[in-house]
Amino acid sequence: PGPRLPLLKRWLMEEVWTSDRLQQSKGVPSEYLKSGERLVNEQESLLMAAADSYLEELVAARDIEKTTAAFLESNKDACVVILDGCSVREIPKVKELARISHRPIVKCGVGFSAIPSATEYFVSDRLGFGFPVLGPSQIVSNREWKDRGIRYYFLQSPNESQHITDEEGPILIWHRFPDLRFMDSTASSTEFYDGIWDTMDLVWQRTVQALPASRPVLVTSDHGYVFFGPGLSDRNLDRDDRPLKGKRYLEFAEGEPLPEEEPGLYIDRKRRLAVIKGRYHNRPQAPHPSQSLYRHGGLSLMEVLTPWILLSPMT
Repeated sequence: PGPRLPLLKRWLMEEVWTSDRLQQSKGVPSEYLKSGERLVNEQESLLMAAADSYLEELVAARDIEKTTAAFLESNKDACVVILDGCSVREIPKVKELARISHRPIVKCGVGFSAIPSATEYFVSDRLGFGFPVLGPSQIVSNREWKDRGIRYYFLQSPNESQHITDEEGPILIWHRFPDLRFMDSTASSTEFYDGIWDTMDLVWQRTVQALPASRPVLVTSDHGYVFFGPGLSDRNLDRDDRPLKGKRYLEFAEGEPLPEEEPGLYIDRKRRLAVIKGRYHNRPQAPHPSQSLYRHGGLSLMEVLTPWILLSPMT
């Protein structure tokens, strides 16, 4: 069989996470979330049982696909907005907001997280600026930005804003929405997602709309999120995750034995990492068990694939 990933990407973007399916869900984001994740769970569970080579394709893609740095290198006056934790599920919302703000879409595709699908690894592996494994708040005052002539803004809350002038040179905004919301102890229901969807309007105003109207804007993300509502996980991988201690991934210290190979584990021996594969719902050892509904860090379609949407200047 040939590569599966191109077909899976097309299926997700043209059949699962679409405006039409949102309308079929009566325009209710939480219903759209449940029904879409059901489709993805069925497909991914079948693939894990029969041919999990698509995961190898996901791992390989992170090395060859474009980085944020490469995009800005070839688009000198462009802007990038990284919505932390935004997944391909939110693409219809991004399209709607782009239309309302008179920014035609030049390209609508997918990007990739790092492996594991965690923010700090994205900073080191996928931003492309040569940073070590760090959080986005830790690189605010890095001299790399000045050396490259890039203005970097880090926003944490939906209400937070920055006055951004139209001086020449690229601009990068990193916004912690929706990631901070998904990790909150209140993220314990399907209906919680309705609030995520609605808050994107405000976040868009504070990011894309705050940028100079004459610039193209790339809207992307560092990782997605998988939703583990009832019946939306692959039980065939039960207990493969034991070495991870309730996490989606774990880094092992030098001298510490790496886990044995298991169907549900991806082992990166060079980096001494073990990552959960597929849609297995491992319960986190966390202060708030509710955090287990919305998860990232693992190696699955919804965690690794991200929006990569290029908007033209305002018309």
